[in-house]
Amino acid sequence: MRVTSLLDEGLFDREDGRRPSDPVRPFPPIAFLCAVIVWVGAAGMFYVSYDPQRSVPDGIVAGRYVFELLEDAHEGMYGMSAPARVSIEGRSYNVRVLYEGARYRAYERFEGYATFSSFSEERALRYASAGLVAQASVKGEPSYVEPGPFAPILALRAWASDMLGSAQTSGSALVRALVTGDRADLDHDGLYDDMKALGLAHMVAVSGSHLSVIASFAGALMRRFGVRVRVATVVLCVFYGTYAVFTGLSAPVIRAAVMSVFASCAVFAGRRSSALAALSACVCVLIALNPYNALSLSFFLSAASTFGVIVFAPLFTAWFSRAVPACFDAACEAFALTLAASLPIAPVTCVVFARISLAAPLANFVAAPLFTAFLASGLAVLVPCALMPALGSALLAILVACADGFCAAAQACASAPLASIPATGSLPAACAATAAAAVLLWIWWPIPSARTVRRLFAATAAAIAVFILAFPRLAPDEVVMLDVGQGDAFLVRSQGRSLLVDTGNQEQRLMAALARHGASSVGSVAISHHDDDHCGCLELLAPNIAGDVIVAEETFSCGCDGCRSLLQAAGDTVGDAHVRGMAAGEAIEVGRFRCTAIWPYGFSEEGGNADSLCFLLEYDARDDGRFDATMLLTGDAEASEIRAMMDASHIDRVDVLKAGHHGSRAGVDDGFAQRVGADIVLISVGEHNRYGHPADEVLEEFGDAGARIYRSDECGDVSCRFSERGIAVVAPAS
Repeated sequence: MRVTSLLDEGLFDREDGRRPSDPVRPFPPIAFLCAVIVWVGAAGMFYVSYDPQRSVPDGIVAGRYVFELLEDAHEGMYGMSAPARVSIEGRSYNVRVLYEGARYRAYERFEGYATFSSFSEERALRYASAGLVAQASVKGEPSYVEPGPFAPILALRAWASDMLGSAQTSGSALVRALVTGDRADLDHDGLYDDMKALGLAHMVAVSGSHLSVIASFAGALMRRFGVRVRVATVVLCVFYGTYAVFTGLSAPVIRAAVMSVFASCAVFAGRRSSALAALSACVCVLIALNPYNALSLSFFLSAASTFGVIVFAPLFTAWFSRAVPACFDAACEAFALTLAASLPIAPVTCVVFARISLAAPLANFVAAPLFTAFLASGLAVLVPCALMPALGSALLAILVACADGFCAAAQACASAPLASIPATGSLPAACAATAAAAVLLWIWWPIPSARTVRRLFAATAAAIAVFILAFPRLAPDEVVMLDVGQGDAFLVRSQGRSLLVDTGNQEQRLMAALARHGASSVGSVAISHHDDDHCGCLELLAPNIAGDVIVAEETFSCGCDGCRSLLQAAGDTVGDAHVRGMAAGEAIEVGRFRCTAIWPYGFSEEGGNADSLCFLLEYDARDDGRFDATMLLTGDAEASEIRAMMDASHIDRVDVLKAGHHGSRAGVDDGFAQRVGADIVLISVGEHNRYGHPADEVLEEFGDAGARIYRSDECGDVSCRFSERGIAVVAPAS
C-alpha cells in the first residue's frame, strides 16, 4: 500500500501533489480502542483459564473419524501432521493430527481410525494457544473423502500448486508459495532460512500484500470495462473470499480479506474509508469469531505491521524526504514503508526468530517489486498452462528460471558476512517494548531536521558497528556450554577470537544462546560428527562464520551418506575452499587457548559417535608457554574412546570434562571419573529428553568422585571462565 493512498483517506494532510508536508498526528478512532480492549481481554481470559495439566476432553475416544485439515500438512520426523477439525458425537474439536501417506492440503478431508492423547508438557501451551485440544494419531493410511462446498476451488488450487512446483527447484518452490500459499518445498536448498536471514520471511507467506496486488489487477480490469463502483465493490468482496480459499484459507489472507471487505463496504455507507478503523474492526471480528487469534503470532505480526504502515509511514516518509534529495522520493517512500511495517514487530520478531536482519531494509526494497512480478506472472502463466499446455510450459520454465536466479542471489546475500546477527530476549518484554515504542513515538511525533535525521542514522550504524566489532574483544577467556536443548554447542573464545564446536539442531535456541553472549560472529566452526544434534544448524550460521568449517580428516574419505551430507552442508555454508579437515595431533590457536585434535585416529563407525572429533583445550593464562588449565571436549565419544584418546595423548587428567554422549550410560565405566580427574563436568542435555540422559550411573560416578556437575537442562548456559586465578563457573540458572 502506498503512502499516497493513506493520505487520500484524509488521515494526513498534503501540501502539494509531489512531496508530503509535515504529517498530522492521527487521532485513533473508537474502533481502535475497542480492538485493543478486545485483544487484551481475550488473551487475558486464556491465560487465566489455562491449565497446563489438562487432559483430553471427555467424549473424545478412539474410533474412525473424518478429519478436515485447517492448514496444509507438512512432513516431519513421524510422518505428516497438521491442525484439523473433527466432529465427535455432534461436537467439533480442533486437534493436531498425525498420519502417514499422501500429503493433504488445507480443507481437504480424509477418514481413518485414530487414537487421542494429550500434549507433552513442553508443547502444551503452544498447542493450547492455537485452540488445539488433543493429538490424534491415525492408524494406517487414511482414505480420501470428498471435500465440502469449496471442492472446485480446492481442486483448482491443487492443480495450480502441482503445476507451479513441477520443476522441483528453489525457484518453483518460491513461485508456488507466492501464488498458492503452498509452502511444502520452501526449505528446498535452505530457501526459507535465506529468506529469514534477509528479513523476507513475511513476503514468502501469502498475506495482505499478495491480496492487494491481485485486487489491484482485478480493480484495474473492471475500471477498464467501466464497471460501476458499487458493482465493482461487490465483485471485489467475492474475489477476496475466493482468493482466500484458493490460497488455503491461511490466517493472514483471511485477516486481509476481512479488512479489505470492511474498507470496501464503506462506499455503501457513503463515507470515505479509514484504514485504521477497518483494521480495528477486522481485529474485533476475527477475535470474536476465534478468540485464539488473540494468541496467534501471525495475527499479531499481520495486524501490528499493518498498523505501523497506516500510522507511521507518512511520518517516516517525511524524515527520509528531508534527509535526501527530491529525486529519491520513490525510494524514500519504499524505505519508509519498510521501516513503518517493521517498527511495531521488530522486538517480537527478534525474539521469535532469534536474529536481527541487518540486510532487511535493503532486501525488502529490492525484493518487493520482484515478488510482485513473480506473483502476477505466476497467476498469469496458469492460463496458458490450462488452455495451451505447450506454451504454458515454456512460459513457466522462463518464470522458474528467473525465480531460480533470484533464489541464487538471495542465498549469496544471506551468506554475506553479518547479513543477520543473533538476538534474544523475553517475549512479554518484547511485546511491552513494542507497545511502549509505538505510544511514545505517537505522543512525541518528531519532525526532525535533515541534519538530525542524518546524524540519527549515522549514530545507529555506528552503534551496530561498535557492538559487532568491539564487544567480542571485551568478553572474558571462556568456554561456554550453550543451552541448545538435546544437542551440543560449545563456544570457545579468547582475546577477540572464537571457535564454535558443534551447533545443535534447534536454530532459535542456538541463535538466542549466541546472542546472550554477544557472539554476533564466530571465527570458525568445528563439527564433531554428522549427527543432526551436532551439526543441524550449520547452514544457518553462514553469515556469522568468519573462518573455516573444521571436520575430522577422515570425513573426506569416508564416503558414507552422513559424511557426504556433512561435507555438502559445510560447503554450502562457507564454500568448499573453507572446509578443512583436522587429524589427531593438529592444533589451532584461539587466543590463549590451544585446541588440539586428539581423536579420532581413524574411523570405525563411518563418522558416528565413536569417531567424534575431540579436542584437548589447554589454557595459557600468562602467555609464557606453560598451560595452567585443561579441558576435554568429547562430542559423542563414550568411555572406551575417551580412555583411549587420553592414553594416546599421554593426558594424566583434565580440569574440565564435557561428558561424552550427553551423559549416556555408556559414557562412563568403573573408575572412569578417577581416570579423567575432572573437577568440573559439563553435560549438554535437553530437558525431559526421550533418551533418559543423563543416566543415573553417570551422575553417581562423577558425584562420588567429588566433581561439580553442571547440566544445561537445569543450569542453562554454563560458562567456564579461565584466568590466572583458576576456573570460575558461571551458571545463572543454577
